[in-house]
Amino acid sequence: MTPDFGQPPTAVPAVLAFPAACDTVELKAVLTEAEGRRATASLGFDLGAGLSRQVYYLDTPCLELEAAGVIVRVRRSGDARADVTMRLRPSDPAALDPGLRRHKGFTVELDMIGDGFVCTASLKTKPDTTMVAEVLAGRTPPSTLFSPRQRRLFQTYAPPGVTLDGLALFGPVLVRWVTGTARGWRHPLTAQLWEFPGEPVLELSSKVAAVRAAAAVARWPSFLIRHQVVPRQARHTKSQTVLRHSTPVPARG
Repeated sequence: MTPDFGQPPTAVPAVLAFPAACDTVELKAVLTEAEGRRATASLGFDLGAGLSRQVYYLDTPCLELEAAGVIVRVRRSGDARADVTMRLRPSDPAALDPGLRRHKGFTVELDMIGDGFVCTASLKTKPDTTMVAEVLAGRTPPSTLFSPRQRRLFQTYAPPGVTLDGLALFGPVLVRWVTGTARGWRHPLTAQLWEFPGEPVLELSSKVAAVRAAAAVARWPSFLIRHQVVPRQARHTKSQTVLRHSTPVPARG
């Protein structure tokens, strides 16, 4: 399960007006494991002291959801917490139901990686961890994990004929992560080591409120240079990497 990397980006995308339609902007840098460990050392982060979680995705064996821009994710943490997220990516903020945008747990985020960007709409909930374990073991249908609003969102955007209980599980991938602050950056930072077999990947990210995004976007490249972080241009997102290199397992009760 090896991600594809291109060359380091040479410019920051000129999208400073776009965040006005979003709730947050997440700045990201993707590194190989070796580069990532050097970067975290410079930042003063200790991944060994961080938390861990397992990440799964749900899709059809032929990835019909991904083709429709729908991402279904399940995460289970080592501290006995879990969450499930329904995502629309790419998403047009102007086309979203205003009532949905006002719902607690629903966010619209602009992800910026190198010289690329994409808008993502997400609805996250935190189901009972026992129920998550039952679903991951194949003893309970996946639909039981999702709230009524998440199920309606799925029905609206999923391809015709695709149901939650007909999906397959992809993963898990072990993710080690730590959050902190660093010299020269006023916003929280998160380092995540995704342990893909063959070539683990480290993602360094910082989530910023949309109203503060312009200044953060302008300062991000110089902050990375200060800590000798040389990001790579990833051709696949983390979810795409998992979906393409995992063997799907039917997730039915």
